[in-house]
Amino acid sequence: MAPKAAKAKAVGKAVTKASGKASAPEPEPPLRPSVPAVPQPSEAVTLTAKQAEGLLASLCAEELRILAETTDEEEQLAARQVLEYVGDKDVSWENAQRSLSTGNQLVNEILEMQTGEFITKQSLQRFEELGHPDVSALWGKSRTAYVLAVFVQACLRDARDRLGLTAAAPPPPPMPQEPPAWPLVIGFKELPARIAEVVRWSRTVLVVCNGHAKEADTFLTYSAYVQIDAKWVMGETMIRKTMGIEEMQESLRKRVVSAMKSGLPLHIAMANTAVAFKDKFCAEHTFPHSVFNFSMFRGETGTEAGEYRKIIRDVDLEDWPGSFPGRMKEGFFVVVTTDFDLESAREFLPSSLPYFDDMAILEVDPASFT
Repeated sequence: MAPKAAKAKAVGKAVTKASGKASAPEPEPPLRPSVPAVPQPSEAVTLTAKQAEGLLASLCAEELRILAETTDEEEQLAARQVLEYVGDKDVSWENAQRSLSTGNQLVNEILEMQTGEFITKQSLQRFEELGHPDVSALWGKSRTAYVLAVFVQACLRDARDRLGLTAAAPPPPPMPQEPPAWPLVIGFKELPARIAEVVRWSRTVLVVCNGHAKEADTFLTYSAYVQIDAKWVMGETMIRKTMGIEEMQESLRKRVVSAMKSGLPLHIAMANTAVAFKDKFCAEHTFPHSVFNFSMFRGETGTEAGEYRKIIRDVDLEDWPGSFPGRMKEGFFVVVTTDFDLESAREFLPSSLPYFDDMAILEVDPASFT
């Protein structure tokens, strides 16, 4: 995510050169505190409001003023949500521009709201009427707008929990005697129910998206899945070469553990690739083959028997929520998505993904995406 502040600084320097006038060298700007790493959208959905507050506090006045000049409606909506958050009745973009132009004054005003402690059921309704920015889309745009959106959404999640508004899952229908005859062709809107059905049979889900993986992946990100992006894995190890294989395996381990301890599902997004997880990235004590076989990974009881125990480290137990540190939280399961059609998935993925033949395949009808 390229900071726009850098671009603005470069433009200002060019104007100085164009004037042709000799000038004294500009004083060095004051050192800025270290900026925390910005989590990807799949990780951001697990942040509490307190954790997201650290990102918010890292924003500088210049970044906020640059955002005030944006013409992107998604970035504008992130700023307008902030006005609702601080209780401003005027949530227009023009008013947001004025607030952004105050720089750190706006950040201080946000921080004074105590991470959403003042959010009520009525204000939650107003947020819904205003709309929510697409956090995944903002990831590739303005860092400032992305941080604002991540912070507000974290506060909204905490507020819903505090107000008892987190939707309870409906009771499952009676378990049939036999599992469905996968693969199944389904409509896109059926996906949540069909995934839940597969999980009840302790299987790993493979969603065949027929060229619409972007839509499915975005839906799962909004649904608080912790994502492993196969293109990112391939890019960091084989193209940009910023990470070695063992480093990547440890990074994958941490993502799986994060999902397990939070009780969130794991989403392995293959897109249009056949990244060689089976032969290159799987390792017994970091990212085992059984990650792709939910029954084996979880174990029969979901507590002591599963292979997931092999990847947990002592440091992971220090902040493990609940009374049983190291026990997989209810709500964890594994979904793999691919942009391939069924024929291509069967041709290319068995050599790429462990336990491909044991996965429950849900083929999404491409016509149902429209």
